[in-house]
Amino acid sequence: MNSFSRLVLLGIGLLVVTSCSEEFLEQTPQQDLSIDNAVEDLTSLRAAVNGIYSNFQNPNMYGWDLPLLPELRGDNAYISFNNAGRFQQHDQFTLVDLDGRVGDEWLQHYSAVVNASNIIQRYPDATFLSTETDQAQQLFGEAHAQRGLTYWNLVKLFAQPYTNDNGQSPGVPLNNEGTTGELVSPPRASVAEVYNQVIADLEMGIQLMNTQTDGRLSAAAAQALLAKVHLYKEDWQNAETLASAVIESGEYTLYADSAAWFGSWGMNFGSEDLFALVNTGTDNLGTNSIGGIIDQDGYGDVLATEDLLSSYSDTDYRRSFIVRGQRVGGEEDALFPVGKYPEGETGQDYIKIMRLSDVYLIRAEARAELGNEDGARADLDAVASRRDAAYTDSEATGDALVDAILEERRRELAFEGDRVYDLMRRKRTWTKFRNPTLDDEVVSWDNPQLINPIPRGELDNNPNITENNPGY
Repeated sequence: MNSFSRLVLLGIGLLVVTSCSEEFLEQTPQQDLSIDNAVEDLTSLRAAVNGIYSNFQNPNMYGWDLPLLPELRGDNAYISFNNAGRFQQHDQFTLVDLDGRVGDEWLQHYSAVVNASNIIQRYPDATFLSTETDQAQQLFGEAHAQRGLTYWNLVKLFAQPYTNDNGQSPGVPLNNEGTTGELVSPPRASVAEVYNQVIADLEMGIQLMNTQTDGRLSAAAAQALLAKVHLYKEDWQNAETLASAVIESGEYTLYADSAAWFGSWGMNFGSEDLFALVNTGTDNLGTNSIGGIIDQDGYGDVLATEDLLSSYSDTDYRRSFIVRGQRVGGEEDALFPVGKYPEGETGQDYIKIMRLSDVYLIRAEARAELGNEDGARADLDAVASRRDAAYTDSEATGDALVDAILEERRRELAFEGDRVYDLMRRKRTWTKFRNPTLDDEVVSWDNPQLINPIPRGELDNNPNITENNPGY
């Protein structure tokens, strides 16, 4: 039988007809726990958790798709007319449920979910020395945070935003049992139910994690992620409280100048980085990476829009991460968004998942909605004034203040995987810019092509999922 996520959700062998499914079959045991490869001690626990970070580096997760697709579906990026055929369906809004990349995104995310669930289920039966309990607890917390983050990415990719109908739309399946040895066919939980699971996992991670290590999740990183989850729910008070906890801890600081900001990209950590994935030579995705599809020595297919460039003032040094030039065989006047991924086709850039500037802007938006406009403007100014030498403090109020914060989020987080989700949750309309051979399109937040279809393999093999997302 052609199995898909019914077996993905088991975490055992797969036969999947998608473009990159062989990668899952080749995963090492530490990345895919079988029934006979349980978490038994600190060594196997650490290997299992590290395996999930390896899952995260996959091109269909943070290695490529998660930072890119929200930019491509929004107003920040488009695919050059000289391209290698990748992401055209996302760019042109022509996705179908047989799309191989959509299938691989589902596959890889549920691989991470099952591996994390295996750890969580088996941890209580593992044996640790008394000197290992703190390390074990940290890793257990990381597994919870990893699962919460993965579920959140799944529900953003495959379901309507929470703000569509207060989370009542169909979300994605929840599978917290890990490998059970039995075939399972979970139904789609509602978006609200998935969010509740995300919140529970991140809260557990916050309680358990006790150390901070570059390249790994920590209590502070989980707090920041949880603040963002609450922001997407429009739970303004919890978003403000959690963001304040991170900011006021003093453990992270905003970059003081352009040198520090630019120096943080590439194979580096910065003072703002709460959570970033480390890529080394052995992790190299080459051209199959976010840097590789931007770098003109790699595929170079993804270009920035003039609209994004024009959002920066002439004195905003973030403007310099976009370089104007001619794409060989393509657009004569193109914008290459290379500054945040300077390692390019080597694929060794650290992938920034949560930064302090994001936390400030989360708090700014929450405060604006809570009526604390002075506090909101202070947070907005704290970020903008450090990026633009000629910036003057905001005097915006009401809806104009919220708009200013969203625009600052666009400028600050461009090509980090946020843009379309900000537009969708705020129910905005925008222009989807495309290359000169195609028509631009005015897009509303509820356009069906802004979320993925449920893969055809899942629909064919899971009797408890009978309908696809609207429009597919």
